[in-house]
Parts: sequence; C-alpha cells; structure tokens
Amino acid sequence: MISERLIVAQNPWWTDPGGWEARDGHLRALALQPVQLPTQVVAGIAVDEAGTHVIRGPRQVGKSTELKLLAQRAMAEGLRPRNIIYLSLDAIDGEPHGEAADTVARACDLSRAVGARLLLLDEVTSIPKWELAVKHLFDIGLTRDDVIVCTGSSAVHLRRGVKERLPGRRGRGVDHFVAPRSFAAFAAALDSLVPASPGLKIGELAAPDGEALLRDSLLHQPRLDDLMRLYLRFGGLPAAIAEAVGGALGPSAAVLRVVEDSVVGETLRRGASVAATRALLERVLRSLGSKTSWPALAREMDVPLGRGTDTSRLQPQTMRSYIEFLTECYQVLVLYFWRPDSGTSDLSRDKKLYFADPLLHTLALAGAPGLSADHPAVVENLTALALLRAVTPRAELPDAFNDPTALHVWGTSSGGEIDFICGPRERAAAVEVAYQRSPDRRKAAALPKAFPGRPCFLVTRDALEWHERYALVPAALFLWALG
Repeated sequence: MISERLIVAQNPWWTDPGGWEARDGHLRALALQPVQLPTQVVAGIAVDEAGTHVIRGPRQVGKSTELKLLAQRAMAEGLRPRNIIYLSLDAIDGEPHGEAADTVARACDLSRAVGARLLLLDEVTSIPKWELAVKHLFDIGLTRDDVIVCTGSSAVHLRRGVKERLPGRRGRGVDHFVAPRSFAAFAAALDSLVPASPGLKIGELAAPDGEALLRDSLLHQPRLDDLMRLYLRFGGLPAAIAEAVGGALGPSAAVLRVVEDSVVGETLRRGASVAATRALLERVLRSLGSKTSWPALAREMDVPLGRGTDTSRLQPQTMRSYIEFLTECYQVLVLYFWRPDSGTSDLSRDKKLYFADPLLHTLALAGAPGLSADHPAVVENLTALALLRAVTPRAELPDAFNDPTALHVWGTSSGGEIDFICGPRERAAAVEVAYQRSPDRRKAAALPKAFPGRPCFLVTRDALEWHERYALVPAALFLWALG
C-alpha cells in the first residue's frame, strides 16, 4: 500500500489549495513547453455525475497531465480540494490488486471528504488485474457515488480490464480517447498566422460553403505545405511538437527512443522480441498504402516473433494476432475492404496497414537502412488518420484502430480500388489520394460513377478544382479543413 506520507504528497491541494500548481510536476512541465496545446478530454468529463471514466490512448500523449488539469478545473468549479484524490499507482507497481484497493480506501479516509469525491487513478495498469480493485470498491459501496477517472500506460491492459470486468459498474462513466495531435493542431501550434481549422465533416466540405472556404483559404496553401512536411517527420506527440516549435529539423533521438520504448514495452508483454517489434514496424513501412494480407506478411517476416517461434513456420493467424495487438496499442491502423452486400468489413480480403502517428513512420524508417520515405504513401497515411477521426463517432474511436466501422477500402468491379469510403453506407463519401503534381483526372471522374450523388474527392499535391460531381483538393488544405 502507498504510504500515508506519499498519499498526502500526491495531493498537494489538500494542504496548499492556492499554490499547489506551481509545485506540481506535470503542470510545471506543461508550463515549460514552448506552446500550450489545448486539452482533449478535460472539458468532456462531468465531475458532478457518478461514474467510472477511462482515459485511453497511446503512451506519451499527456493522459496524466489531463488528470491534473481535471483536478484544476474541478476546484475552479467549486469542488472542495479535500474531495479530489489523485493516486499514481505505479508507486506500488506489480502489487496485488488488493493493495491498490486498500490504498484508495486509505486515501479516502485521509482526505476527510464530505460528499461525493473525484478519484483520479493514474497508471492503474501498473497493478495486475487493476479492474478488480475498482470493481471491489464499487461493490462495497465506497465509491458508488464518486467520479472515478483511470489512466494507464498499457493501452492493452486498460482496454481489456474495462471490457472484461467493469460492465454494469461504470454509472455515467465512458471511455475517452487522447490521441496524438492532428495536422491541424500541429499547424496551429507552429504558425499563429494559420487560421484555426473549421473542423468540417466530409459532407460539409463538399457543399458550396465548403468550396468557398477552401478557395478563400488557398492563400495559406504554401505555408500549410511546409507545415505538413514537418508533420510527416514529427507527428502529433506533445514532446515532438515542442521540438518542432523550437525549430528542430527532425525529432531528436530522445523522442524517438521514447516512442520505441512504448512500442517495445507493449510487445514484450505480448511475448515478442525487440527485433521482432522492429521487424513488424518495417513490414508496415514496406506495405504502406498498398494492399497486403496476413499470409504475405507472414512470408516476409525474417525475424522470429518471440520465444519458441520459427519464421519458417510462421502462420498467418499468428501475424494477424500481432498486428491486431499493435492496433490495440494505438500503433497501427488496419483498414479492411467494404463488403458491398452488407456495408461491413470483409475480414477475409486483403487489407491496408497504416501507422497511427507519423512519428512511428519516422521511427520505422530510422530502423530500416536502405529504405527511403515514400511521401505519397505517407500522405495517404495522414489522410486515413484524418478521415478516421472525422467520420468515427467519438464513443467508438478508442476501439476503431482494429476494425473501423466508418472507414473502409472499396474494391471496384474491374479489380481496382478506391482508397477510402467514409461514413455510413447510406451517406458514404469517396476519397482517393493522388499526391502528385499532375494527378490523373480520370481517377477523380471515376469516383462518382461508383458512388453517384455522394461527396467525392481526389486529394492532390497542389491542384484545387471543383467539378460538378467531384473535387480536387490539395492534401495539406484537405487535412487542415477536416481538423
């Protein structure tokens, strides 16, 4: 159990409600950043409605900082400091879940709170079967009226704990997703002259007002192009954005090491070797923007996935399980073809793999001597991520990287494909990426033939054209407009 002294130290607002922010490690680190990024989930958590919330997302996106900002917001809205309890459970890393439950109970006693509490449980995945501690505290009635917010470093253990043990015990609580920042957020952080993204939906982008906005915003295209080239290298992690704001030409070795450690840490828990982790990332790099299959990926692996495995006998289902594991860690996005007869994913066909953040592409490229960046493929990757956020309902986003329900690849009757089919079947939009100076207009003209009456876009390098049934939009402008 965490000692009473440490419990009090982790809750400085109990004794210093007016000055604790200046001494808090997370908020001090945030204040030292060259740019303050907007919070992602703080405003969406109701601190006056009992429930168990879970903040999910990859490592190093700022989940712990979001907890401290939530405490700050709750006090500003009038919640008594003693009614806010923060516990970083990595202080008892590896201890039984009963120790975690006892720690929370002791912290509740020490706080002497009156009424409902806000319990901020950080790094819960440090505790094996952490969800049993949360379940036990709810079942005995100690936390039934409280707002509980959990975070953890292991995205997989966090997801599985929520799904397997907490149904029926979450009240008004929901899952919240903290993601690497989008290109629009990156651009706003680096250049104050770039206007805020309008955050349009695909249908809005195709409407007359959307056309007018894009034409009016075309003067920002040169700067957005420069910013997108930076984003292709840095991605959306706060530490990487801070380096980009500071004028670095690329992410530092320290930032890349943090990302690699995050990926390696998860895959080691899965039983894979470090060499296998790097090989998996290289396989995604080589297939970026192209169709692939589990058997093809298994044949291409030249490193054993883990102890006791042999690449000569690597089975497609084994490769599938590892890639899907990476999707649970928010490292990879898998897109499936759409089944035209049902509008669902065709899991048996080829699929496309994308990195969940451009920084992972930079990391994979650094570990693959002899390979160079395929910029059209990376721009297609960025488009996939932007569309995923734009068309996926917020509540579904934490689970959308493995089997997105609102984003697919479309197979044409002639054996070709359309890169992205976005949204529900009855309102689907078509998006094709042709990141080149002279894109083939026939690709754009073919889109409305497959999807008549729907929004159709060809994402280009620099062409902005509006036709009766389709539009060509420069990639940087398209990504910025989606927000």
